[in-house]
Amino acid sequence: MQIHLLGHASIFVETQDCKILMDPILWDSHCEGIEDICPKRQILHDQIPEFDILVISHQHTDHFDIRSLANLPKHIDVLIPKDKLMETCLQKLGYRHIYTLKDFNEVRIGSTRLVTTRSENRVPEYGMIFADSDGVFWNQVDSAVTTQTISEVKSRYPQIDFLLAGWQPMLETQYQENENTCFPYSAYSELLKLIGLVAPKAIAPGANGFKFINGSSWLNKIVFPVTREQFCNDVQQAYPTIVNKIFSFDPGDVITLNNGEVSYSSQKSTFVKKLADDRDSLYFSPVNIDSKLIDDNPEGYDIEEMRSVIEEEVCVHLTQFFNDKKDSLFMEYRYWQVIYQLEVVFPEDSEAWYFNFGKYPIQCQRGKNPLANVFNSIAASSFYGLLKGIKGWDWASMGGYYRCFQKVYQATSYGIIKPLDSSKERVPDPLRLKFPYNQIYEQIRFYEIEKWGQVNDDQSIDQNDDQNPMVIIGNTLIKSQKQEIDRNKDQDKNIEHIKEQQNLLLEVAN
Repeated sequence: MQIHLLGHASIFVETQDCKILMDPILWDSHCEGIEDICPKRQILHDQIPEFDILVISHQHTDHFDIRSLANLPKHIDVLIPKDKLMETCLQKLGYRHIYTLKDFNEVRIGSTRLVTTRSENRVPEYGMIFADSDGVFWNQVDSAVTTQTISEVKSRYPQIDFLLAGWQPMLETQYQENENTCFPYSAYSELLKLIGLVAPKAIAPGANGFKFINGSSWLNKIVFPVTREQFCNDVQQAYPTIVNKIFSFDPGDVITLNNGEVSYSSQKSTFVKKLADDRDSLYFSPVNIDSKLIDDNPEGYDIEEMRSVIEEEVCVHLTQFFNDKKDSLFMEYRYWQVIYQLEVVFPEDSEAWYFNFGKYPIQCQRGKNPLANVFNSIAASSFYGLLKGIKGWDWASMGGYYRCFQKVYQATSYGIIKPLDSSKERVPDPLRLKFPYNQIYEQIRFYEIEKWGQVNDDQSIDQNDDQNPMVIIGNTLIKSQKQEIDRNKDQDKNIEHIKEQQNLLLEVAN
């Protein structure tokens, strides 16, 4: 078995029976344009080998990339979680053989076994085990793994030869949402403990091989608290039995499993190369950032057009939404007498409005209010992209173009009281109620399909591909190998030939 790293979570796996491409990100930038693969790499697109199976772990855009999927052959078998939106998008792109998998479903291709592993992040998503006679490889991808999941895996495969481990406790939106940006000791400690339970022969940090770019690049100092070098060093300290089998795994590197033995080859892939080691831009320094919200308007939208569209949204549609939903979605706002302040940052200036939920009807008033207690700030181009269905919440929030903060409480002679005790819980965000994440996410994916989806599948398609679907038996998905199909066809031809000879003899005899 060979495992090529294309970058981040994209891998190419060659087993004894088949070739598998997983979570392909074949171009930079990706994630609506806020991320690049890191370390910097080059994909030789015309050199990517033909493959049999496409695996997608979940719908997040750094794993489910519409542009990459639009440019891949559509006749191959695709394995996805039970996710209706992913299935719909793939069908719109022209894929014909899509199979949905649940936790611990098995796929058989000859002697190769693929097994989905459970994630507690019910995106839905899964990790994936690859097993053949050479060994067992577990790619945890982004999945949240528990001791119960590890026990289930070990009951099937007592020895994991190579583990692409979950390792990075990312702080993706903590700063933007006014949450804690301290080093996440507890989360990181739990990740290291889980590695001990898996007890792999060899290990490398999996996924999380990206960096933020352009107007989002300031996030690199606060999102990635652990470096790959630090992780490898910590694993070495905690588990000295695998000290010589800890790999950093760069794009273009190849891991080989041969009869249970694991070897590492730097830059041996023929279709992906590391161009530069630019990981120093990811060094965690949450006390040393320049995080002022700036609209760099990367798409070059017309400023006056943005002003007009945003003014109408805030003063008309958003105001009407607040009044229509005051007794349902915003009942808590009325109880706590919330004054909501929205600031929209344009490339050269900013505009602000506020809404007093303690008065009816709720009115939109221009300016800032010193008594405001729920705050949103958003870049104008991000807000405009959201309104036009061009950019989504991943761009706005994860890209650092959106901030939220609140200080909702009531003063009493006994001190202050607040809505909820947990710092993680708060009154809901007004813009996210107006523009629900799932609705916007679907809208943006369909927009990307329109943008990238009309790609001709110019690879030659064997007519027999459509005649060899996978067969579902219980929790197992079985793919007949080509040689078996050819052998069956030869047998069928022989039978037909014998029948023809028998009929000819009967005609002669008569």
